[in-house]
Amino acid sequence: MEAASLLLNLSIAIISAYMLYNIIENLRGFRRLPRPDETSYCSKISVIIPVRNEEGRIGKALTSILDKLGPDDEVLVVDDASSDNTFSEAVDHCDERCVLIKVLEKPDGWNGKPWACYQGYLHSRGDILLFMDADVIVKERLKGICSLLNEYDALSQVPKIKCDSLACGSIEMAFTSLLRLTYPYWNMTYGKGWLAGAFMWWKRQSYEIVGTHESVKDSPVEDAELGREAVEKGMRIAFFTGEIAESSWISSWHEGLLTLTRILTARAPRPLSALLVASILIYVSLASYLVPITAILGYTNPIISIIYLGSIFGYASISLKEVDTSPLSLTLAPVGLILLSAAMVRASLGAEIEWKGRLLN
Repeated sequence: MEAASLLLNLSIAIISAYMLYNIIENLRGFRRLPRPDETSYCSKISVIIPVRNEEGRIGKALTSILDKLGPDDEVLVVDDASSDNTFSEAVDHCDERCVLIKVLEKPDGWNGKPWACYQGYLHSRGDILLFMDADVIVKERLKGICSLLNEYDALSQVPKIKCDSLACGSIEMAFTSLLRLTYPYWNMTYGKGWLAGAFMWWKRQSYEIVGTHESVKDSPVEDAELGREAVEKGMRIAFFTGEIAESSWISSWHEGLLTLTRILTARAPRPLSALLVASILIYVSLASYLVPITAILGYTNPIISIIYLGSIFGYASISLKEVDTSPLSLTLAPVGLILLSAAMVRASLGAEIEWKGRLLN
């Protein structure tokens, strides 16, 4: 029993030290990220919005983005064979700056979203390309971002997610917490670089050099892979801080499992490695709830237990920079981490991925 108690205390002490270190690193990292210069100006912007069954969302997205664009900018809505009223809703919320494209089929070897993004690019005329999801609401002016494109080839905003459910909040807090441990926004180096497609900016010339979406046509996470390929080609990419755009995400635990499986498929570890990592994550999650009990029973040192809880939930609370959610979601973040572990194992085992009613490659 003493040996088990010693091992338990040692393990939570090591995890605590690791998380405390990452709290400091994350706070430093966020301060290093660039911010837009609101006094800047840029040439013609082409906003490309790929949509599939986005009724109830595309209208709000279009209203928000058109209000922030200039008279010479354009918005290209590419409807990827929607089966609802997405296209007609887009028509109702567009003005003369819109180009509406309806795609009925996609070629073999392409996933739907890369194909829709590529079609938008082919019909665009701007020097600056903004790829934007249909669930994004633009809240502030855009021109300031163009100051950063004088220095970078491509940019994404640090995600700002609006969560209206505890499931969304807890899963997103777990996911962003793990994301910052493995692929931090401030480390866009070889093997670590990536981009988030919900609000992704490209210089047109750089986008063409990286190979456009055609170079990632079969990827389930085409945005992240475009960022990776850009870094491999020696381009400069970055995440910038701000709350210019806000997006919504999943609404249920089941949807979260499917979404995380899709995201993790692209770089899923081998099954044995996935099981090992999942075991560690589940241990961290369960300990977050059980450590107070083990401290009361005398199995863990009370001071070490308090430090453990402070480090785990302190690190998870940094996600409030990225997630607009109820603070109650923070208490359920370990549950979200367990679900993320299950998604990782599913992805490593090659689970089928269905998105928007379509199986992905």
